[in-house]
Amino acid sequence: MKKAATIMKRLIFSLLAIVTCFMIYPEASQAQQKQRIILAGYKQKPPVPTTGSGMVTVRVKNDTLTVDGSFENMTSQYSGAYLMVSLRGESGNQLYNLKVDLNEEKTGGTFKPEANKLALTKAERRLLKQGELYINISSFDHRGGELRGNIGSM
Repeated sequence: MKKAATIMKRLIFSLLAIVTCFMIYPEASQAQQKQRIILAGYKQKPPVPTTGSGMVTVRVKNDTLTVDGSFENMTSQYSGAYLMVSLRGESGNQLYNLKVDLNEEKTGGTFKPEANKLALTKAERRLLKQGELYINISSFDHRGGELRGNIGSM
């Protein structure tokens, strides 16, 4: 009986120590979240007929959002890539420019994560949590956007 009580005390002490560590170091308990996002013309409002497509991975850890991925085969040359805010399915407002390494034809490119780390404000984190952010890639023929990918709630 005495041995069981000693084991129980050690177990309770160990659990309290683990909980205390997470309270003292909250960043250790915040896991990285990630989503794979398809970039496509049909996601634009109104939809854009395009041969272009892409895929990005969006990662969030603490207050930092990172974009990594690529796109290709747009109908005309690239003119910009942005992190945007809006209600799902509607046009929105630009929050950040994204940096792209373009291909030779300038109809596709890659997002390198080290060049696309964005420190989000408290308001931007709330928008991300509500699923109101998206990635928009524009071309010279489609200045409002040729490819779009909605970021789900994170």
